[in-house]
Amino acid sequence: MRLSFAALKKSPFAAYGVYPLILAVTLILFLTAPLTENGTPWLYGGLFSLLLFALRPSSLLHRAVAADPSVWKNLFSAAVAILTALVCILPMDNLSLWNGEIPGHRNQYELMAEAILDGRIDFAYGDEEELAELENPYDPEERQKEKVSYHWDHAYYNGHYYMYFGIVPVFLVFLPYRILTGEALTTFHATQIFVALAIAGIFVLFHLLCRLFFRKMPYSVYLLLSVSLSVMSVWYSSAEPALYCTAITSAIAVEIWSLFFFVWAVWGEKRENLQLLLAGIGALLGALAFGCRPPIALANVLVLPMLWAFCKGRRFTLRLLGKLFLAALPYFVIGGLLMSYNAARFDSPFEFGQAYQLTVADQSQYRVTLDLETLLRLTNGSLEHFFAIGSVSETFPYLYAAGAFYNFPILLLGAALFLPSVQGCLKKHRLLPLALSLIATVLLITALDIMWSPYLLERYHMDIYFLMGISLFLAVGGLYESSEKSAGLSFAASALSCVTVVSSFLFCFDQIGAYYPEVVQAMGETLHLIP
Repeated sequence: MRLSFAALKKSPFAAYGVYPLILAVTLILFLTAPLTENGTPWLYGGLFSLLLFALRPSSLLHRAVAADPSVWKNLFSAAVAILTALVCILPMDNLSLWNGEIPGHRNQYELMAEAILDGRIDFAYGDEEELAELENPYDPEERQKEKVSYHWDHAYYNGHYYMYFGIVPVFLVFLPYRILTGEALTTFHATQIFVALAIAGIFVLFHLLCRLFFRKMPYSVYLLLSVSLSVMSVWYSSAEPALYCTAITSAIAVEIWSLFFFVWAVWGEKRENLQLLLAGIGALLGALAFGCRPPIALANVLVLPMLWAFCKGRRFTLRLLGKLFLAALPYFVIGGLLMSYNAARFDSPFEFGQAYQLTVADQSQYRVTLDLETLLRLTNGSLEHFFAIGSVSETFPYLYAAGAFYNFPILLLGAALFLPSVQGCLKKHRLLPLALSLIATVLLITALDIMWSPYLLERYHMDIYFLMGISLFLAVGGLYESSEKSAGLSFAASALSCVTVVSSFLFCFDQIGAYYPEVVQAMGETLHLIP
């Protein structure tokens, strides 16, 4: 008996879709839960299947289109965004290593605010001379051999300790809080603020993209992608919120909002003067990213394809050139201030402190080069960063993070950018150069992270996840616009979004377990995932 494709199309399964099968699986999982010794995994599986069924194409959330204006949808989206932010930021104050109870070297932003109020840009610890006696204070082996005490993850130059991390968060939140309240802002609270701003930015940016370009995207898919890609982008900060993730999330937040204002300026506004005002705000936020985390600030190259889209079809005049210069002025002002700050510390406007960081390796020897050794590091590091395969365990939290595509298979949907139909859709809206530049920017940031670091850590994925998420959203939006039949796409996007949220939760607890295994044990028992 031959089974033809035509026969499959006429089958009841094709006629009614996959959702009746999902409903049947849901019922089986719920009925199986009481019959097993530990029925909780079966119950969670049933809830997962029920969620997929609730988001089927005939559901209210799916039949609604994200681009259509509606008060109830806006309110519901705001509520979901707030809930997503709360889920990500509330756990941050439960771990003593990160919530200020054991500050260690993680209170540098707080100390920097105090130093600036005292008229200093360095830390006056009083033990700076110990390192000066070493031949190479940046060599960790020499520091250990000579048993010299020093301040971890600080920048050290000419007998002074400086903050290696970007100065901008100090002026954005730490100094204002200190001046207004008279108290120091505990570092993890700043991370909470930046995470909330980043999540809000993702929701509004995706809504703007739907309203301008992707008018066929279902509201349920917009919501699920906003939630899942937000959580994917910031999950690591929930596990280790102080210092490192303060720098990263501040850069993510200002870059996302920078992109929002640039997209609004180029495609969402027709009045030229207002366009340039919006672009100026985008430029200000983008410039601030250089003083948060420089690798993430490389996303400012995305301004170039948006500038091309803005200028295409316009008559180039000196008046227009002058307005563009005014819009770009924040880059020059903020750039000049940051370069002056760098020169005052390290005698070079282009040195942010990377070469003088006291860490696990002598980073004063690192250079941006393209010799054979560096090319091999770039190749091997990139393969590991994107494609490394992690492990799965039978014990909670089950999953262990590895390469980006292993961690979050939803990112594979971004490959749709290379489909001719999707490229045609994006090209029609002058979005194709931006979409391709997002991919190039991810590779550029990854290359810089590899060249500037002794090895890649999981938190470095935060430098690129939000950009990969935006690229993915453009790809999915293009798929909806270029296809009449989207039930399969909706199912894939919904299922993978749910998997992304669950994976982020498990990865977070794996990271917490590195310092607090008892917390992970307690959470597993609370959720009945540990017998």
